[in-house]
Amino acid sequence: MVGAMLREWRSLRGMSQLDLALSADVSGRHVSFLESGRARPSAEMVLRLAEALAMPLRERNGLLVAAGFAPQFGDSDWNSPQMTEIRRAAGMILAGHAPYPAMVLDAALNVLEANAAAMALLGDGTGVPEQLNLVDLVFIAGPVRAAIGNWDEIAGYLMHRMREGVRMRGPQSAIGVVMRRALRQPGADGLTARPKSGTVLLPLVFNNGGEETRWFTTVTSFGAPQDVLAEEITIEQFHPA
Repeated sequence: MVGAMLREWRSLRGMSQLDLALSADVSGRHVSFLESGRARPSAEMVLRLAEALAMPLRERNGLLVAAGFAPQFGDSDWNSPQMTEIRRAAGMILAGHAPYPAMVLDAALNVLEANAAAMALLGDGTGVPEQLNLVDLVFIAGPVRAAIGNWDEIAGYLMHRMREGVRMRGPQSAIGVVMRRALRQPGADGLTARPKSGTVLLPLVFNNGGEETRWFTTVTSFGAPQDVLAEEITIEQFHPA
């Protein structure tokens, strides 16, 4: 099983067996034996190959388990005690960004936390599910999608962002599931991230209560993560354009 996973990830990265061997400082023959099941990797070798393949921490855990070893990286819940410092830091960023919108997202672009301005941007909650997902809000028919004045551009950018997430995390990842759901929505076929000529940043044009606002965003992540969720979290901050 671990051999098939290595082969799949190597293909996803566009690497030959020799490329992977050189990057991981092992022999090409050993990589071939591992993929064919003729040899079993040690935990150290699994992590070395995962590093060479630039696999995220969640997927590194999965590769370790497939090889018969215990996961090495924690996988904490957002509200767990282990995430207390992360939540505190994120809360400071959200509060400090007021009165402008800011939200905390996981790898599947679920909204883990948001400041009051971000919730106001999403409307009064009518038709908005309790578990917010940024992709669903943009792609599924409802008040948020209807309020986006340049939907084709924003949806195209978000589709590009999801494809990058799938390239990084694999087609069976949570973001892969979300992307496939988005592709089933009306208007999703043929979307491309093509901002208007001459723009430095693609603005979000939002119509809320008859008032048009324009925004651009910045994305913040945490450095040197040793936990799956800590690596996946991003903080999206909206700035008036």
